[in-house]
Amino acid sequence: MTTEHPDWGRRLSDALRAAIGRNDLAAALALARDGDGQARSLASEFLLMSRGLGITVRVLLGQLGALTPPSGTVLDGEALDRDLRRLLADFRGSLEGPQEGPGSVLGDGLPGGQAGDRGGESLPQVAEFTLRTLQARQQRFEAEQAVAAQQVIDALLAHDTARASHWLDRKEIHDYLPYHDRLVRFMADSFGFVLDRFGDQGLLHFHLDTAEGQRAGFEKWEKQSAAEFARTSAFLLKQHMGQVAVTEDDEKFTIVQTPCGSGGRLQIAGAYRGARPLPFVSTPGPLTLGAPRMPVYCSHCPAWNGVATLRWFGRAHWIFDHPARPDGSCTLHVYKRPEDVPAEFNARLAPA
Repeated sequence: MTTEHPDWGRRLSDALRAAIGRNDLAAALALARDGDGQARSLASEFLLMSRGLGITVRVLLGQLGALTPPSGTVLDGEALDRDLRRLLADFRGSLEGPQEGPGSVLGDGLPGGQAGDRGGESLPQVAEFTLRTLQARQQRFEAEQAVAAQQVIDALLAHDTARASHWLDRKEIHDYLPYHDRLVRFMADSFGFVLDRFGDQGLLHFHLDTAEGQRAGFEKWEKQSAAEFARTSAFLLKQHMGQVAVTEDDEKFTIVQTPCGSGGRLQIAGAYRGARPLPFVSTPGPLTLGAPRMPVYCSHCPAWNGVATLRWFGRAHWIFDHPARPDGSCTLHVYKRPEDVPAEFNARLAPA
């Protein structure tokens, strides 16, 4: 028997919109103030995801700041240093530039030339300065979210549904979505940078080092029951702003994203086409789950949630089923019993 869990894939903002749409302002007000049992309140709805992405970027900045050409290679150290500085400068420029505006910035890449090198600083110092820029932007984002949430509450108290809807859209579409997408695009650009210069094995090591830097979070998930972890996974995935549906059967939970709100929307937005396309991992192996190729951003999922957790805990956390499809969709499973995970899936996580 299959059971649906529609609430697991519904964002708080969408539940609030539905309450406004049926003119149930008391329910809308309760959602805005007290949350839906997943997000604690409207003001905090996107804080967990933005902070989580910030932790990931912090780890990435530390790794990028320490990148050096492997011994015995022909990689030009000066060129690597220059290109890394440009990557970080472009990211700072994207954070310091105009933030408001509807829609996604996933397909455009990071704009160049908005934040120059400060001069005379080592690459690790440049990475640390970039991190401080991100932290300042996060503080501003959280303050803006609190203001927008209060505006929604004030409008609901005044029975002004049009103003409540306006501020709800502004909070999500104008403020959160572009900020989220800048962080995701920087992750994708970082992964592409490493793949282009260090190859598949270099990217796999980079991914595993990034996972190690976030291991505390994975260890918390490891302690959850399958149902708790499936619900946590659905909550995190829906904060990427895709569409998430969750079902349960006797063996497992299944999470279907149509599209995935990070890697899937990158594909839909054209990030792998155009003047500055992201690369694909084109050698079958753990980064592609044995497939002929995998979008570079999506390669972190089998590495972090498969290869790394298999090494740490003896099991993959997410079991992917035809991931990173061209239409942006992706399906994953959370098994209730680790012994039920198909052996062939774990085999696809092993080095070629």
